[in-house]
Amino acid sequence: MQLLSEYFRKDGASAEVLAIDGFYAIMYYNDENMLCEVVEFKNNTLQEVEDIAEDWALEVTKEPIILC
Repeated sequence: MQLLSEYFRKDGASAEVLAIDGFYAIMYYNDENMLCEVVEFKNNTLQEVEDIAEDWALEVTKEPIILC
């Protein structure tokens, strides 16, 4: 598992983009740095996954809704 990039929201929540065994994942954390959700992307490019994380951090999209 390799950390590739990190994105931060104004409310303190964050997202980490990781490379894991040939695919990418985003780990979403709440404002208390508690891991809330992991989403795997097995058919997406790194650019696509980073765009998803960045859009979430900029609140362009609300998905995923972090409930922890």
